[in-house]
Amino acid sequence: MEQRKIRNVTAKQGLKYAKTAAEQTLRCKVTEIRFIGGGSFGYVYLARIDKAPHTVIMKACRTEGICEREASELRLLGENSLVKIPEVYFTFTATQEIPLDFICMEKADGSDCFTDFRKLFCSGKEKAAFADKITSAMHHWHSITNDRFGPIGSADCEEWLDYYRPFAEDVLNTARELEKNGKLERFVLNTMERAWSAFDAIFSERVQKASLIHGDMNVMNIMTDRRLNITAVIDPLESKWADREYELFQLRNLTGDCFRLYETYKKKYPVSEKCDIKTAFYALYHEVYAYIISGDKVMFILLPLVRRMKKELKKAGLWN
Repeated sequence: MEQRKIRNVTAKQGLKYAKTAAEQTLRCKVTEIRFIGGGSFGYVYLARIDKAPHTVIMKACRTEGICEREASELRLLGENSLVKIPEVYFTFTATQEIPLDFICMEKADGSDCFTDFRKLFCSGKEKAAFADKITSAMHHWHSITNDRFGPIGSADCEEWLDYYRPFAEDVLNTARELEKNGKLERFVLNTMERAWSAFDAIFSERVQKASLIHGDMNVMNIMTDRRLNITAVIDPLESKWADREYELFQLRNLTGDCFRLYETYKKKYPVSEKCDIKTAFYALYHEVYAYIISGDKVMFILLPLVRRMKKELKKAGLWN
């Protein structure tokens, strides 16, 4: 498993390219454009234009192949959703003049539920209503099923573990190389090894259905107003036909526990007997996977996942 190749373009350079891509494709004049955020694989710009819809989001994708995939995921989720998914207006493929792919999409109202810390002080009633609505939206997606497991558009596995086991083993083998080269802490790898040795016990329950999942349902991708009324869900990441519980670990990342999202989903909908230890495994291996492909190691997310994995292994009598 290798780190994705990321185009060496700065956010400032990307702003100029976003403006040109919008004007060429929408045949408009951009009257204002500004950088509003970004992550390992891209930059996000808000652009105001001189024709309807007047305000658009230009998302620059710095790695090849993810632009069209994310756009198709947004469209699929939007067709089958209880919450707003931003409409995709167009995708732009990199050229010699503009060396970035772009997704131009509808601007989502509100702010996310991680960086806007005022939302942590909403009332218990508001948080409960928010948790109820977002878990209902998730379960609606999860109720949409497929006859094969795997990535959207290329699912070809009859069983979930036919897809997931080789993926997880690839993550572990790469983690071993990172630790050998001093790029991953030994205690992280040790916990991954302990979990891997218990793989068959952790995943002893067969996943019956291949469910549609968003792929990155953490609070940073849930937009609301100040009262926690949901305005949109954004930024799917590698949406799949998967074990629906593969989605649930994201509910506990960042400030998710403050809204009791994970507990609310489990209370409302039946989960497997080993859901807690499965999601702990999914979470740890996913975060190391994110580090491998991006080169960015986020220890304030990774450390709690290591602790939770240890806790669940001990609870199950699998950590001696």
